[in-house]
Amino acid sequence: MKNYILILSLTISSTLNLFAQDDKKIDELVFLYVDEKYDKVVDKSISLADNDNYKKHPLPYLYAAMGYYQMSRRPDKFPIAKGEEYQQPLKASQKYTYKFVKKDKNNEYSGDYKEFFDLLADTSNKLSQHYFLTEDYRKAASNYKYAYRALPNDPILQLWEGICEVKSQNTAEGDKNILEALDKIDENFTPSDVTSGVLAHGMLLVEEYLSQKGDASNANKAKKLVDVFKKYDPDELDKQKMEERKAKAKEDDKIMRKFYSEDEEDEEVEE
Repeated sequence: MKNYILILSLTISSTLNLFAQDDKKIDELVFLYVDEKYDKVVDKSISLADNDNYKKHPLPYLYAAMGYYQMSRRPDKFPIAKGEEYQQPLKASQKYTYKFVKKDKNNEYSGDYKEFFDLLADTSNKLSQHYFLTEDYRKAASNYKYAYRALPNDPILQLWEGICEVKSQNTAEGDKNILEALDKIDENFTPSDVTSGVLAHGMLLVEEYLSQKGDASNANKAKKLVDVFKKYDPDELDKQKMEERKAKAKEDDKIMRKFYSEDEEDEEVEE
């Protein structure tokens, strides 16, 4: 964690030197973040985003996202439980990342924060997979939905959103996301390092589902892609190991629910 903060801090500092040399309000966010005062980072970032002079600037939204993300990793230090001031920090991080992406239309800053985007994708994916393995498909679909909105360049998140929507009986939304993801993923697709491990398993589930629906063309495509991407995590296709993962996930469920309170109904991401 310390190494990550140091690397990200250096990236932040270099970015500010390029784009905001005289902006003391943005500089303040840097120092608060480096000092691990994540609640203050969130408060000041959101306050800046509400300021007419900064509401179109991407960085306050990004700092809010990063602050919330770091709080989600520290349930012992920050008030993030249900009903507390910073509840549902992971979802809040996804929301503000989505806002950042919309504000950073020319990708002026995005390339400098890949480390953070990978961390957010990794955590979102792992949490959703936990929900999936414990058969809490509604929560899995919701978390994947917000993750994909925040990180629209990763269609693996969209594929799994579709799978989880189907599992939760929302077939219209599930079919839409599965087919859109299939259009984006082919044999030449290079998956993200942090989500590649679930791609082959996802394609296997999609192939089985589309075969049952009678969509032979897309089912065959998914079947071929299983072989293409199983090299990233062949264990995903081992039924015995999958059952072992499900059993472990159920044992860990109480701990996960304590860390990530997702009991409230879904809210649409603000435009």
